[in-house]
Amino acid sequence: MYSEGIALTGDEFREAIGQYVKVWDTVDKEYKIEFTEPKRFEQVKKKLRIIARATSEDKFLMVSNIKSRNGMVGIVGDSITDAEALKKAHVGFCMGSGCDVAKDNADLIILDDDFESIHRSIKWGRAIFENVKKFIQFQMTVNITVIFMMILSMATLGSTPLNVIQLLWVNLIMDILGAIALGTEPYRKDA
Repeated sequence: MYSEGIALTGDEFREAIGQYVKVWDTVDKEYKIEFTEPKRFEQVKKKLRIIARATSEDKFLMVSNIKSRNGMVGIVGDSITDAEALKKAHVGFCMGSGCDVAKDNADLIILDDDFESIHRSIKWGRAIFENVKKFIQFQMTVNITVIFMMILSMATLGSTPLNVIQLLWVNLIMDILGAIALGTEPYRKDA
């Protein structure tokens, strides 16, 4: 048992979800999974945290069904048979020792074969995303403030306090310093 859910082997997983059919969708041009008893899959999915000794079919089942229900899914694969699941997932991870087909279909290729590297890459991915959000927020604040000050000075004084070249320098300095300060922050230890 897993502390917050259950861990199943691939055989136990297939037995728990019941019968299914793989159907080609002509509109989306991809395979979809249809279960004879969809409620069984939903019950298993709510509690499942780990599938040990999963086959490529097990991975594809999980990815396609979680994605069809608007869930976010990431998967690790390293063989030719995992390529379909890697391509379908939101984020596909391939280890450095994986085959070239899996690497071509993966979004991230982890060069070493350490699973800690996956955890580290997720942390850094989140950190980059957060840093980009902070930088955009900073830039919007600075630019709106400069525009407001320019409009206010035009309305009250009749002229602008800064000419075009000075405005470009202010923008250039704020872009560079903001990008350096906010773009190089490391990931949080608690994330």
